[in-house]
Amino acid sequence: MKFSIKKYLIYSSVFAIFTEAFFFKFIIDWKLLYLIVGINFFLLLKLKKITLNIYFSILLLYFLIHGFLAYTIISIPYNFMLSQIIGISIIGTYYYNFISNYNNKEIINAYLKISLIVAILGYPLYFLNINLNTPDRLQSIFKEPAHYVIVVIPACYYYLKEKKYLNFLLIFGTLLLSNSSLGYIGCGLMFLVPNLTFKRLGLLIGLTPLIACIFYYVYSESPFFKLRVDDTYNSINVINTGKFDENTNLSTYVLISNLYITKKNLIDHPLGSGIGSHHYMHTKRYLKLMRPPQYLVKQKKQADNSFDANSLFTRLCSEFGLFGFIMVVGMMYKASKCFSRSEMYFCQGIFIYFLLKLFRDGHYFPPELFFFIWLFYLSYKNKQYLNTNI
Repeated sequence: MKFSIKKYLIYSSVFAIFTEAFFFKFIIDWKLLYLIVGINFFLLLKLKKITLNIYFSILLLYFLIHGFLAYTIISIPYNFMLSQIIGISIIGTYYYNFISNYNNKEIINAYLKISLIVAILGYPLYFLNINLNTPDRLQSIFKEPAHYVIVVIPACYYYLKEKKYLNFLLIFGTLLLSNSSLGYIGCGLMFLVPNLTFKRLGLLIGLTPLIACIFYYVYSESPFFKLRVDDTYNSINVINTGKFDENTNLSTYVLISNLYITKKNLIDHPLGSGIGSHHYMHTKRYLKLMRPPQYLVKQKKQADNSFDANSLFTRLCSEFGLFGFIMVVGMMYKASKCFSRSEMYFCQGIFIYFLLKLFRDGHYFPPELFFFIWLFYLSYKNKQYLNTNI
C-alpha cells in the first residue's frame, strides 16, 4: 500500500491532541507531541509554504511588549514570559498551517474517529482498573479525567446533533464514568447552551427542572462530586481572606487559592503582570499572605496548579488584567454566534470546549487548544460550517 504523506500528516496531527500522557522526564518533560510537531513541521515546510496569520502575529507581539513592560516594572525573571511565547508560537503556527493546507472535513473525520476509539478504549481500562493515575475514574489514555473530557466533548456534541446516537452514547458514557465535575458540567452544557436564546427560552425553562433533578441526583449519589460542591460552596469566602479550613480538599484548594491570587494580582496590577507570570506572583508574592491547610503544606502541595492558575479564565485575568477579562468576554460573545446557524454543529461543540477550558486548565499550548482554535476560526473565515455529514 502506497504511503500517503497527506494522510500521515492528518492522522498524526490529530492524534497528537490525545498524547498528553505519552512523555518521559529528563531535565524537562519530553513529549510525543514535540516529536510529532517537529517531524510534521519539517514535512509541511518541504511540501507547503509556512505562513503566519496576521492577527496571531499581532497577538504574539502584544504578549511580548506587554510582558516585557510588566516584568520590568514588577521585577520578574524574563524566562517565565519567553517560555510561554515560544511554546505558543510553535504550536499555534504549526496547527494554523496544518489546518489551512488541508480539507477541514478530512481533519474532522480523523478527529471523530480517534475520539471514538479513545472513548471505547477507556471502558476496558476503567473496568479492569488499570487507569494511569486515578482508580475508579475513567480517563482512557490521558493523565487526568478532566483532560480527557475536554478533548472529546466536541465529538460527543457533534454525534448528538447529527443523531448518531450509538457513537454519542459511547462517548457520553465515558463522560459520566470520568467522575469529573468538569465532565458533568460538560454534559449539562451540551443540552443547556444551545437553548440559551430568546426563541428557545420556553424550552430552557422546561429543561431547568430536569437539569436541577439530574444535578441533585449526581450530588446525592456521588460522594466525590458532593465533596467538591460542598467544599467549594463553603470556601467561597476564602477568596477574600486567603485563610483555608484544615479539612479543605486539594481540588477546592487549588481552585480557590488561584482565585485569591488573581484577585490580589488584579488589585495590585490592574493591567496584568504579564504572560507566564501567575506562577511567580503565586509563589513569590502572595502565597505568604494565605493560610493553606497544614496537610497540604506538609505534602508540599500548597502551590499546586500555580503554573496554569487552575483555569484559563483565572490565568488570563491574572496575567493580562482588565484587558484579559474584556478579551475573554468579547471573543466568547463573538464565538457564540455559531449557535445562530443550526448546521454549525462542530463549531458549537468547540464553543463548549472553550467554556470548559475557561473553567479548568489554564495551560496556553496544550496540543488540542490551537487545533480547535484554528478549526473554529477558519470555518468562519472560509464559510465552511463544518456540518460535514461524515
